[in-house]
Amino acid sequence: MPVVAIVNQKGGTGKTTLATNLASVLAEKGTVLLLDADPQASSQNWAASDWTSPDTLAVKGVGNGNLLQRVRSVARDYDWIIIDGPPGITSASADAVRAADLVLIPAKPSPLDVWAASEIVAAVRARQKTAKGMPKAAFVITMAQPRTLLGRQIDTALTELGIPVLQARTTQRVAYPNAINEGNSVVDGRDQTARNEILAISGELESLTHDD
Repeated sequence: MPVVAIVNQKGGTGKTTLATNLASVLAEKGTVLLLDADPQASSQNWAASDWTSPDTLAVKGVGNGNLLQRVRSVARDYDWIIIDGPPGITSASADAVRAADLVLIPAKPSPLDVWAASEIVAAVRARQKTAKGMPKAAFVITMAQPRTLLGRQIDTALTELGIPVLQARTTQRVAYPNAINEGNSVVDGRDQTARNEILAISGELESLTHDD
């Protein structure tokens, strides 16, 4: 049962968009718990809309409990746990890193996002030093403009932080905010490019979590 934490100290990186869409894809193959650890409760608001979520996908808040304890208590009940982490470096984001088998760090192709990633990278690497190299971690580029020089430069800059960058990424497409607004996912929509982007990220995610 892999636990995937999607965290970034910077807001506006597409964290919840990534979490909800990946959870939707994985729910087509097994049972998924999407744990909303963001104080804004965006994932819970998404799930509370008119969309009828599949029986294989549960979306829950962390509540007043400890995130790490919450994950451990339900670990056997699901095939996947996705944590939509809070922005910033907080006790909840630290618990998300501690609970995870894989940390995904979404980043827009912007120098600001590269600069802002240093603290979360430090938190991940500190955990890896004390936990035999775990969790695995990777950047995922979000809201990219295809085939731009800046995009290639950002890939290089992120890699230099010592954490790999997924080959798959999302691009700027209205399908993503529309899906959040409508309470569904791009997997259910008409935009095949957006669907294929999420499927590609999901494929890399599955490979990373099942390498062992």
